[in-house]
Amino acid sequence: MTIDSVAVTSADRWERSAEALWRRTASGVVVLPNDRSTAFTLEGLHAQLWEVLGRPLTQQGLLGLLGEHLPDDPSAAQRTLADAVRFLVGMGAVRESLTP
Repeated sequence: MTIDSVAVTSADRWERSAEALWRRTASGVVVLPNDRSTAFTLEGLHAQLWEVLGRPLTQQGLLGLLGEHLPDDPSAAQRTLADAVRFLVGMGAVRESLTP
């Protein structure tokens, strides 16, 4: 799955990939997805997104929790959040939730 092929809609619910190993560090959140041999460090919005996805959330829920880390313009905030979700999905750290 490529990053660009991930559709992020307001109806989708997102969660951390259960198979990913992770640890909080002084510089961010280090994540090692199950299907990769290299860990990566999340900082800023990506780290905040990882933290709140301890439970499945919709885009609206994420916008509400992460508003202070997003642009003030609602359209720009939605685009920024969608790009961040797409990035984490592409890295194998986040997946669409199967939990209703």
